[in-house]
Amino acid sequence: MNVWSCVIKRVGILGGAYDPPHLAHVALAQFALEDLELDVLHVVPTGHAWHKTRSLTSVVDRLAMTRLAFTGHSQELRSSDKIRVDDREARRLGPSYTIDTLQEIELLYPKAKLFLIIGQDQAELFDTWKDHALIVQKAQVVVACRSMDLGTLSSPPIPLEAAGLGDAVHLKCPLMPISATEVRASIEQGLDVSQLVPELVLNYIQQQGLYSNMS
Repeated sequence: MNVWSCVIKRVGILGGAYDPPHLAHVALAQFALEDLELDVLHVVPTGHAWHKTRSLTSVVDRLAMTRLAFTGHSQELRSSDKIRVDDREARRLGPSYTIDTLQEIELLYPKAKLFLIIGQDQAELFDTWKDHALIVQKAQVVVACRSMDLGTLSSPPIPLEAAGLGDAVHLKCPLMPISATEVRASIEQGLDVSQLVPELVLNYIQQQGLYSNMS
């Protein structure tokens, strides 16, 4: 059944630089769809990232790779029909803030519950985000616990209350220690990353010559 033919009740938002998108991103999306019972998941590549200390790869390339990773039919992602690669932050002029994205998506689904999925590193800095108190009013914040085993969730791995996330919930994700930083560094060194990124993304990186000369 087409998701758009149903009443949308549970909407996920998964933002990130996706520079590049890798298999841990894909696994997190799949796990969030299933564990949170989402009707749709908006994957939102960052536009102008105010919090990043480095320059991001062209948003055109990051959008293209994100679409290949999340909506390309692959064995890694079984629910691509529920995923929408959302380019609203890429189109936004100036700094891109999560609160603006939430307010826009809220208008699309006025009767739905929103789930904002963030990583542990993002959670630790959450109280520095623009309008962070309003964010938790508009969405259920979900912290992806990448460093935890699926069978353990005895206590929060980070002090969520101190970061203004006392009502956040944890998403117990499969352990996949992959980072975009590692992928970029490996490509620059000429190492094989076929076990780190989706095949379609790897093909695009190679065709466009991305990350091969970052120094």
